[in-house]
Amino acid sequence: MKDVLVLLKENNIKITDERRAILRVLQEAKLPLAPADLFLRLKPSMPKANLTTVYRNLEMLEDLGLVKRLGFNKNYFSYELIDGREHHHHIVCQSCGKVEDLENISEKFVSEIAKQTNFTIEDHNLEFFGLCVICQKEK
Repeated sequence: MKDVLVLLKENNIKITDERRAILRVLQEAKLPLAPADLFLRLKPSMPKANLTTVYRNLEMLEDLGLVKRLGFNKNYFSYELIDGREHHHHIVCQSCGKVEDLENISEKFVSEIAKQTNFTIEDHNLEFFGLCVICQKEK
């Protein structure tokens, strides 16, 4: 997280207790968090924090390239800290919303897509949607 704080200082962004706490919650999260979930995790240590502060800080952190916004659900976005993480993809349960990271997915397909389309691919997101084991059993 030290690199994140350095980047904030370099961009003349004040490192407030709220920002520090938001970054800590994101760093400790194993999976992407919706702003409301981040807020609930933040509230015990920062009782005066509000949801607007969370949204504003997530937007600023996204603009700086420190967090990634993910649109698993049509109703809201989730966010994850990029700092120190390898590029990865996700699988999402369409019933309960459970999200799991997918590691070691071959990036060969990205170069194939670039070759087929003559695009220079600068970034990509790949999410798989289905039913987790628990939801499969409930059907």
